[in-house]
Amino acid sequence: MKRTIMLILAGTMMFCLGFQLSELRKSTAEPVPTAAAARMNEATPVDDEVEISAECNGMAISNNEKILDYKGESISPASISGENTLVARFSTSACRPCVNALTASLNKFAAAHPDWHIVLMLKNIQLRDLYVMAPDFGPQFSLYACDSLAADFDNADTPVLFQLSPEGRIQNHFTCKYGNYDRTDRYLDTLQTNKA
Repeated sequence: MKRTIMLILAGTMMFCLGFQLSELRKSTAEPVPTAAAARMNEATPVDDEVEISAECNGMAISNNEKILDYKGESISPASISGENTLVARFSTSACRPCVNALTASLNKFAAAHPDWHIVLMLKNIQLRDLYVMAPDFGPQFSLYACDSLAADFDNADTPVLFQLSPEGRIQNHFTCKYGNYDRTDRYLDTLQTNKA
């Protein structure tokens, strides 16, 4: 009887181990692009972004939004508007490669264009972490915590870039798509070119 129970337990453990290994292999495999992703890769950045951004451009970020600095003090959207101000909105729980690629592009852009101010508006971040993270970025960057924006799409899991008009309306919206990191650089180049 004991031997039978031991054999059953050993068999169950082997089955569970095999299942876990197969799941691990699945999770480390390269993602398979969908037909929609393939079409997006074929489309020009302008065509793709015009369609997506049409929904976002013109949306208002009101003064009721809770945007906090590292001291916990609220700021108004009007204070982050401006022709040379760019807002990056994403969650700290967002796709890590997307966030890393975005911040690398923003650092490169800031180095090339010292007259620009870049605002990182982060979701799911503790105020003390804003203070700790700030030295990782240059003096052109300001970091704010904002857990909820009326204009959030995709729960801020997909990073976006935009500017704000003096009235607090989104303009020049751009979605940083997974795997299309070069588009972020092209967007930033276009932003600077259009301003010149």
